[in-house]
Amino acid sequence: MSDLEKMETELGQLTQQLASFLSLPPTERSTPGFAKIWRPISRYRVQLRSALQNSGSVLSDPRHRDSKRSEIEQRISYNAAHMRLRLWPRIEDLVNKQVTPVRQELMPQPSDYMEGAHNRYVNHLYSALHTLALPSAEAMMNLLSDAHPDIALPATHFEALMHAAYRICLAQGRDRPPRFLDVGCGGGTKIWAALPFFPESHGIENNPTQVRVGAAAMARLNVPENCIMEADARRFDDYANYDVIYFYRPLKDPDGLKEMEDQIMAQARPGTILIAPYLGFSAEQNDMRCSKIAPSVYIAGVAPYQVEALRARAEMIGTEAPGHDSASDAALGYWRSIVEASRRNGYAL
Repeated sequence: MSDLEKMETELGQLTQQLASFLSLPPTERSTPGFAKIWRPISRYRVQLRSALQNSGSVLSDPRHRDSKRSEIEQRISYNAAHMRLRLWPRIEDLVNKQVTPVRQELMPQPSDYMEGAHNRYVNHLYSALHTLALPSAEAMMNLLSDAHPDIALPATHFEALMHAAYRICLAQGRDRPPRFLDVGCGGGTKIWAALPFFPESHGIENNPTQVRVGAAAMARLNVPENCIMEADARRFDDYANYDVIYFYRPLKDPDGLKEMEDQIMAQARPGTILIAPYLGFSAEQNDMRCSKIAPSVYIAGVAPYQVEALRARAEMIGTEAPGHDSASDAALGYWRSIVEASRRNGYAL
């Protein structure tokens, strides 16, 4: 084992300690506690730089190369080590933000996600995507009489809702990746928009024409196959297998809509996140089956006092968009445990 490899192994043990520190509740993290762990880590920075320079010199001289590995393998290893060293300031910044995190509300003000040139531009682009995923006008004439046409919630509003749900999931400390369901998904564009937050996302739609056209559109976007299921939201019997359920008034008939809402809440497991961004949600107020945690966002099977505690935890979760790349993760080396702990806290590299 080279000096560089020994240093990286030792550093990996120290960064594991820092990852454990970041896994503490925010109230138990402190600047002195962080400094105590970071100080021995920081001492390796100069040593690693020197070791990398030595490794580079060895690589440039064929007489001193490792005979057990090819030159390409050694150069790949060297480049990966160099990349890890370059990440140092970004890692330090990433960790500093978590030492004393700032509380932020789950849902921003509507003006923050609806107003301004950038938000309008994003919603303009999403409107085009939504239109491309719709059947022809002739096919839409065959819509079921009790169903609304596929109405697009503005993308920036949906993103804010997804980010709130994602932060709540992190605060809940789930032991498996959350599953997302769009009830009355139409062309499936909200499934596509949910994927960065919830890689396992599906939708149900009662209109077979819409299912066929939407599935074809999603396939062109490389969305996982069979992400859109043909089903009646009032009869669907698999709500319990989802952790985040989104429904934007897919039915016109008030009785049918309430039947759908009742079906969802009868099956949803305690802790399931329900997102209903419309006026008139039957459980919006004083309903024992769920409690409101943020505008349009509810938690099934949880009492109001429990929701207050969950909201407090979720508001301490970072607001950075989740990011994950298997290839990049594999090269993180001694930083990986810190990056993974940071993701669980809502912070991304």
